[in-house]
Amino acid sequence: MDCESRMSDVSRRTFLKAGMATAAAVSMPVAARAQKEGEEATQTIPRRILGTRTGESVTMLNLGTTSVPEERILNAAYSQGIRYLDTAKSYGKGASEKAIAEWFSDNGKRKEFFIVTKDRPETPQKLIESVDARLEALKTDYIDMFFLHGLGGGFGGDDKTVLDWPKSKEWAEAGKKVKQSGKVRFIGFSTHAKVPLRIELLNNAAKGSWVEAIMLAYDPKTVRENEEFNQAIDACHKAGIGLVCMKEMRAAENAGDFLPEFESMGLSPHEAVLHAVWTDERFASICSKMPNLKILEENCNAARKFKPLDSLKMGSVLKLYGGSCATFCNACDGSCQKAGKTGAALNDITRYLTYYERDGMRDEARRLYRALPPEERDWRDADLQAASRACRTNLDFAALLKRAEEKLA
Repeated sequence: MDCESRMSDVSRRTFLKAGMATAAAVSMPVAARAQKEGEEATQTIPRRILGTRTGESVTMLNLGTTSVPEERILNAAYSQGIRYLDTAKSYGKGASEKAIAEWFSDNGKRKEFFIVTKDRPETPQKLIESVDARLEALKTDYIDMFFLHGLGGGFGGDDKTVLDWPKSKEWAEAGKKVKQSGKVRFIGFSTHAKVPLRIELLNNAAKGSWVEAIMLAYDPKTVRENEEFNQAIDACHKAGIGLVCMKEMRAAENAGDFLPEFESMGLSPHEAVLHAVWTDERFASICSKMPNLKILEENCNAARKFKPLDSLKMGSVLKLYGGSCATFCNACDGSCQKAGKTGAALNDITRYLTYYERDGMRDEARRLYRALPPEERDWRDADLQAASRACRTNLDFAALLKRAEEKLA
């Protein structure tokens, strides 16, 4: 079967059975609604089941809080119908969790929300301690979903150790105990490791017993072009593991001739990308950073307007990826390093630059960059042109790495 036929087959199997459509578009600007203190929700967001291992119904759009969420953003998210918040110990050095805790203390809406937080307990024995710290930070007596944060890519030790975790009996037992305590309802992990490691983590999670959900870096182009990745996602879905998408797109520049395909739907490039992800029915929700009211309203409208994309519109989204993922390659498999004849962590460095420039996580970006061993920061002798040619997203490493060194060193 040739590549084009195989991708068409993947498209039929993977993308054309999506969840059902939606409610009407909003009639009142979100900014006006957000001004009203304590206003009840006037909108809804479609829901999906977060895998049969949880059986939990969650909104298919959730608010990512890598930047500390303002009260008006949380109020607007509630008004728009979002009932899923994603946070972590490291977001804003704990300020994100604190802001969410304070918001709940003022309005009493905690039980209406599915709350995800993350941390990095290095052993199963430290899981309870880590959970207790997150409960204290969020000022709540239970967490809906606890993720091991960023499995792979430096957390958890060497690749062999990390790969064992999703099917580890010790982690399974620790997860069972923390759930029996009533402190956590569900447990899983997040990952944006390089694609080969990401694939193995997913496959091992499907083989193991304790992982109930995974938040992973994903985009339609990567899964269309990598059958092993697609099969690993399938394995998790069939095993009942809930899947949440993150890092679906880092930017939406250079849209070119993309917009006309979606003009009649009233969708921006980024909103169309959201539709492309939702067309993959295996994903229950998209975690999206929505730092202002305009983006929040647009994304919520996109959720309400959702209909599975046909092949023409999906093709337009795939073309968009060729010119828009300007600072971060979601499909990295290490080819850039090999072609550039370097031990420098090229994609990690550009990912940290993305955190700094796009996500506003300046301190965290600097911390991660400085934590890299010196040899993984040293790209001076690399063939950066060859690395760019080998990169699945054709990142301009010469420009990006210089910028990263200036901002992160």
